[in-house]
Amino acid sequence: MDAIKSTEYFKKIRDNNLFTDINDKSLLELIAIANPCYWPERTCILQSDQELHKFYIITLGIVKAYDYDSINDREIVLSLLTENDVLNVCSLIGEGSTSLYYETLIPTEVLYIPLNRMREWSLKNPLFFKQILVYVLKKMNHLEDVVSDICLKDTSTRLAKLLLQYTNKSTNKIETIDGFTHNQLAGLIGTTRAVLNRHLQEFKEEGILDIRRKHIEIIDSTLLYKKASHFSF
Repeated sequence: MDAIKSTEYFKKIRDNNLFTDINDKSLLELIAIANPCYWPERTCILQSDQELHKFYIITLGIVKAYDYDSINDREIVLSLLTENDVLNVCSLIGEGSTSLYYETLIPTEVLYIPLNRMREWSLKNPLFFKQILVYVLKKMNHLEDVVSDICLKDTSTRLAKLLLQYTNKSTNKIETIDGFTHNQLAGLIGTTRAVLNRHLQEFKEEGILDIRRKHIEIIDSTLLYKKASHFSF
């Protein structure tokens, strides 16, 4: 990796919470064994043995982690991975693999490190494992919330919670998922496009949202919060 790229990635990795406790020297050693990789939109990843032998740090883009039922042609999106997220933690920690599918939703850039070299680096920097554990626990908690919502909450509530989850509180603007197709949004709440469209239209008629093409704007956040909390009104 050339000096300019190395400096650029050092700044990005330095801001990553996973490496908060790592000193600059060790971080530079990590970048020295890393390689940049670019994935176009709709690239399926972690599907080959070669890819499973690498640890990935997302520096730009969005990757969806999902499960797919080929019999019913249905998918459920379990999480969206963005800048500073990582891929292949299972292989790094337990030499296992994942049964989930991963696909880029927009052009995505990552740094990848061969797993054997990542393990060697991690042994020299044990504080990294503390942050990895915190990271994994957060992802597990999120997964529990997803499963709980799908089992216990109606689709209208799940849609409201999704929109609020990706709303920038300071600007009241929807981020990350703004511009997603209705099929993609439906996958995020475990429903069909037809059901999602019905709820979006209801939210629009109630003055909660304004919808133009793929863009959704929040008009009344108070009503949206009420939708998300099952508040009767």
